[in-house]
Amino acid sequence: MSDILKDKRVIFIDILRILSILAVIILHYSADLLTRTNDFNTIPWWISNFFNSISRFAVPVFFMISGSMILRTEIKSYKQFYVKKVLPLIISLVSWSFIYAVYNQYFVLKSSMNVFQFFAHFAYGLAFDRNYIHLWFLYAIIAIYITVPLISKLVKACSEKDLRYYLFFWFLISIFYKFISDMVFRLTSEYINIPITNIPLFMGYLGYFILGYYLYNFSIPLKAKNLFCNLGVISLFSTPVATYFASVYNGTLDEVFYGNYSITTFFMAIGTFIYFKEKEETLHERMNYKVQKLISSISKASFSIYLIHVLVELLVSRRSEVDANLLQTTANLIYNVAIIFSISYVTVKLLNLNKYVTQVLFGGKS
Repeated sequence: MSDILKDKRVIFIDILRILSILAVIILHYSADLLTRTNDFNTIPWWISNFFNSISRFAVPVFFMISGSMILRTEIKSYKQFYVKKVLPLIISLVSWSFIYAVYNQYFVLKSSMNVFQFFAHFAYGLAFDRNYIHLWFLYAIIAIYITVPLISKLVKACSEKDLRYYLFFWFLISIFYKFISDMVFRLTSEYINIPITNIPLFMGYLGYFILGYYLYNFSIPLKAKNLFCNLGVISLFSTPVATYFASVYNGTLDEVFYGNYSITTFFMAIGTFIYFKEKEETLHERMNYKVQKLISSISKASFSIYLIHVLVELLVSRRSEVDANLLQTTANLIYNVAIIFSISYVTVKLLNLNKYVTQVLFGGKS
């Protein structure tokens, strides 16, 4: 078992949170240009495709971090767990769904809805995840957290061999089989459907959740570490190229290699997690207290930054031009991502000065 828990904060987890939230901001900002043009041979499209591709590890890593942290805790009371862990997520989901719904209806669409119509529309959107695109993550993580009191007992009762067995079949069904199915569909326009692969326990984000727990608590052989890290690097550079050829073949942006269950996304995520876990001891030795404190502060704010960053992006960012050159496109992307991240972080910290605002907007999370 890992001995990382000697310190209250785990630096590599904090760094992964920061890298992942930066990657999410890159994903959302670069998606605008990618979806505005089907000219795949322009420099702006390639720059956006490259940055979008290399940021795809973010969402799986967020699930892996959650699994690594929450599945190791001892849950003594279902009620206490739901109040402390699930309720804050629900509060955040309702609050930010409402904020984005108001912004979209009255500032973007210039809607003339009255209060009753708005709340009816909002309630429908909240129930069926129709309010704002990035909030889907909260629905997924809430669904998993509801099962945590049971899943936690299950994984702790499992041996390392049992967990490897689960992860192997989850990979076969959720990653490999999906990859083959997607490739067959793009070549033949026919989906392959093997009914025996429809096993709910081996499907979905729960696999990433348990994968994070496994990698955090168990050491894997050096050859396996090197293999996953190398496949992660290969995936990093092959994703933009594969996306280009798939998009050219399809005639429009093809996101098959962008998906959270894409085989390249999987290897990027697992390679990133393993790489930074291996650096934990080195990070502790080389970082002074002030740097660690700053990293901890940003890491703690990552969930809140995730909630607010799209609103900040809508208000302050400038779109990339489809005919810009290499320097203009790259500088514009870096500048806007930095501005969105900085304003989101500062805004979160200011909002957290009031405990009631923190409770209402972020479920009490700082």
